[in-house]
Amino acid sequence: MRRARGFTLVEILVAMAIIGLLAAIAAPSARGIIENGHIRAVGESVNNGLAMARAEAVRLNTQVAFVTAASGWTVQRVDDLTQLHQGAGGKENGGSGMDLVTSPADSTTVTFSAFGRVVDPNPDGSDSITQFDLQSTNPSGLAGYRPLRIQVLRSGMTRLCDPAAASTQPRACL
Repeated sequence: MRRARGFTLVEILVAMAIIGLLAAIAAPSARGIIENGHIRAVGESVNNGLAMARAEAVRLNTQVAFVTAASGWTVQRVDDLTQLHQGAGGKENGGSGMDLVTSPADSTTVTFSAFGRVVDPNPDGSDSITQFDLQSTNPSGLAGYRPLRIQVLRSGMTRLCDPAAASTQPRACL
């Protein structure tokens, strides 16, 4: 007698039902992981842009500004407004499901001196950005959701931190 090979229709349907059930259970958690990854990517982009502006100020021995706008960020010389770098094609703005909030409110610029320190106020008289808060525009229901903060210290150094972390944890904000 010949033995049948393969799966029966019932076995395939049971396997598909189990896979569907597992996917439905994992979907909310996966959405939180994806959103946290997006926040981390935007945070790293802004943080790298700030470090680049500081390095260019020291390298060129002149004031260099990191400027945020609705379309992203730019690094430019202060004396002649020559654009040195542009950031991430506008992914830092709210149009990508992300809010990038600066403190003090409505600040758009951080200027670095030739020594790499923050110039406050900026040469145009505006307040210098002291921190960026990155958060999802729709965080409700996200498992493990973590907004991030970038602190710009007076020394010119930046710190990417978790505003919700306890002060005893290394990832806590200063």
